[in-house]
Amino acid sequence: MSNAKPISYSAAVGRTVESLSKNRNQEPHEQQNSRPDSSQQYVTSKRRSPSPSHRPRTQADEEAVYVLTLLTDKRLHERMTAIRNQYFPKRINKLAAHLTLFHALPESRLESNIIPLLKEVTAKTSPFAIKADKPFRLKKGFAVSVSSRIGGTQAKQIHQVLQDEWQREDFLSEQDAGGCRLHYTLMNKVDEEVEISKAYDDLLDHWRPESGNAEGLAVWKYDRGFWRWYKSFNFGGE
Repeated sequence: MSNAKPISYSAAVGRTVESLSKNRNQEPHEQQNSRPDSSQQYVTSKRRSPSPSHRPRTQADEEAVYVLTLLTDKRLHERMTAIRNQYFPKRINKLAAHLTLFHALPESRLESNIIPLLKEVTAKTSPFAIKADKPFRLKKGFAVSVSSRIGGTQAKQIHQVLQDEWQREDFLSEQDAGGCRLHYTLMNKVDEEVEISKAYDDLLDHWRPESGNAEGLAVWKYDRGFWRWYKSFNFGGE
């Protein structure tokens, strides 16, 4: 792994998805901005304790947890990020659009159990088509699901292989031990039902399914709401 300063999800993922198709083993680099945007900054607010259902089942008091996402091609990623930026509350929108497979992988098992399996699984997996298909409501927002016929089934198979192995190791959180409904969250954490309904109706009026390709997996360190790039793995191996 590179010793460069950790970078945010928003800064890294665009470079990551582009580099997967250009250089099969190249790490993403920090954006060369003279003045980084707020998504690249560490926040100084007090860290809140996660819900018990979101904590890994390990004996160690984990200092950090990591998120695992499915990476898509740049065009699909940028399109879904643009839609998320349109609807997600700006004051709390710390991330680009993403497809989360696991939410809280423990740091203590990262190099011994998690990374080796990710290398093995991605080496045996070919890139596949994926389609952001149907909008659906959340309690405080809305999301778009991935088509089961185009990408969803393949993604769930990857999730199942990883989950089965990590369940045997007995370190997954209650949340990560459950099912996987792959989706893009476009609005969340909004309390006003009128605001949600208005935005959701607007999305439905303009929504057209978006297609692309799933190209790999990426691990991100969770840092008080921000995600810092750790490692990515392209489908098909090196």
